[in-house]
Amino acid sequence: MQKFRSKKEWWVLAFLVCMTGLLVQLLVTMQVKGNISAYPIHAATYIITIFIIWWPIFNTRYVVDKEYLTIHCMFLTWKIKRTDIQSISATNNSIASPALSLDRLKIDYVKDGKTKFVLISPKDQKAFYQALDLVLNT
Repeated sequence: MQKFRSKKEWWVLAFLVCMTGLLVQLLVTMQVKGNISAYPIHAATYIITIFIIWWPIFNTRYVVDKEYLTIHCMFLTWKIKRTDIQSISATNNSIASPALSLDRLKIDYVKDGKTKFVLISPKDQKAFYQALDLVLNT
């Protein structure tokens, strides 16, 4: 079993840092004005939002084993049987996906008789291809 982290673009990290800074600034302003105890739901919402926006950075990963390619992102999991993978191609499609970079791989696969695809962005694409190739050829 091999694990691969998602590649992270600088602008994704910059966006998260800016959003976190804004939310922390709101929390500090509430504290200075003495509003945190008056509006605990607002404060909790800001804190939860910070957690949620950073969650994919620490959680997005791709696991290749003998039978499956498993993709994890936040609370979502895609489990694709290796025999169902039809093709893998490079793309920079920007649709929502479990990828933190636009340097992506499109994985076409069949599930329940329907052709589907998912976009991922493993940090080390060469090693990912090699791991999948080893798995696909065994």
